Amino acid sequence: MGERARIEKDGTYTGDLPCKWCQVLIDQGGRRRVRRYCRGTHRWKQYGANVVAVVAGILS
Repeated sequence: MGERARIEKDGTYTGDLPCKWCQVLIDQGGRRRVRRYCRGTHRWKQYGANVVAVVAGILS
């Protein structure tokens, strides 16, 4: 597994973090905000999964 992202003195993040959907490592590359998903479709898939979980919890 790669290096974990860490915040530097200037407020940027360096290192790698796994995508929340597919677990591929994402290089943060000096960003000010942490990048949690490797692509936008993975962000939407996670959102859809969360909506389904909430609806299933309400209906059960």
